[in-house]
Amino acid sequence: MFSALRFVFVFLLLLTASRSLADNLKITPPEEVGYSSEKLMALKDMLDPYIEGGKLPNYLLSIFHEDKKIFEIMNGTTDFEFKKPIRNDDIFWIASMAKPITSLAALQLVERGELDLNDPIDKYLPYFSNPLVAVDGNMASELKPTNNKILVKNLLTHTSGLTYGSTIAKENDVSNLYDDINPMSPLRTLSDTVSLISELPLIAEPNTEFNYSVGVLVLGLIIEDITGMRLGDYLEANIFKPLGMKDTAFDIEASKHDRVAALFQAKRVTVQVPGENLSYEPSPLTEWCKNKKMADHGGEGLCSTAADYHKFIQLLMNKGELNGTRILSEEYTNLMLTNQMPAEAGEAPLTNFFGPVAKNLQFSYGVGISLDKETQLPRYYWWAGAANTFFWFDTKTRLNGVFMTHHFPVLYNIIDQLYEVTEQSKL
Repeated sequence: MFSALRFVFVFLLLLTASRSLADNLKITPPEEVGYSSEKLMALKDMLDPYIEGGKLPNYLLSIFHEDKKIFEIMNGTTDFEFKKPIRNDDIFWIASMAKPITSLAALQLVERGELDLNDPIDKYLPYFSNPLVAVDGNMASELKPTNNKILVKNLLTHTSGLTYGSTIAKENDVSNLYDDINPMSPLRTLSDTVSLISELPLIAEPNTEFNYSVGVLVLGLIIEDITGMRLGDYLEANIFKPLGMKDTAFDIEASKHDRVAALFQAKRVTVQVPGENLSYEPSPLTEWCKNKKMADHGGEGLCSTAADYHKFIQLLMNKGELNGTRILSEEYTNLMLTNQMPAEAGEAPLTNFFGPVAKNLQFSYGVGISLDKETQLPRYYWWAGAANTFFWFDTKTRLNGVFMTHHFPVLYNIIDQLYEVTEQSKL
């Protein structure tokens, strides 16, 4: 049982947690929507040891019920000197949390009749006309022509046969080739990068397996081809500006650079240095959000704030509309939130890539779906980024939120712990 002093501390924290003028959304007491302030503080007890134990440099957790912020906590610093306390308007590299946004942009074009989900991608990118397959990424066996064309929908669902480099994908001959070309390089045009990707073998027959991939990066080039706009410009005009996502972009403008959090990476050492408890170090990618890049990487390249990304979550929860502005029709928003895994991929398609932990996971167009343990129906919609960021919304309780930090790669399974604590916080 929490003491009276603990309750006062919780109340004061909830009043003062939002320290940014850029995001002064009033915090609604959790009790008004059926949750306990005291029990939600278990989230702080869960997360602070990551800071104190040197595992994460910082964190920001914002939780909402529908559009009402009911809880927000943060800890840590956002600079390499460990002097700058984290703020809730800090800007983070959200990596693969860009995928749902680019996927929605593609569905806008489908809704307008400018793109078809069943279009073969070589209609737009001729160099994908005759792909070859290295089964399971093994180059020792003979490369085989594909039986199926790669379709636009395969890029959205990671069933194209494309993959990632070995940092993210299973290490094999093909993922090592991805390492060699470095698809995330900011020093090439998007067209040049996709052309290099097209020269690599697939690791599976299209439309038969889930393999997390650069597919949405390739999709970004198709969007550019159709619209005649750079991807970032299209997203700004058709998603970010209408939603008021003023701090989301591939390249953050110079006037906001002081709000960009420094990026850390896991130390690549096996021996702990005496007196040093940090398991991370500065990342060479730390300037990613600040640098002007030659390409907009729609699968991995965006930077954003928790407040901005919450607007995108609300858009999905509201079936494509926010504050009277419709971005996508209800029909196509529902399509985006429906399992799209092909039958050929089996009953638990994501286990092929993520292992047994993904047994109860489905995947739609850009968004992961976790099934309710009791009903086995879709309940949680979510996705994450390579710097340990993630978002989620719960269709049963209407809770939703954003977790931000800046540590590459993902090492800690925080999202499952978060689900458990919030479930236990109901009144």
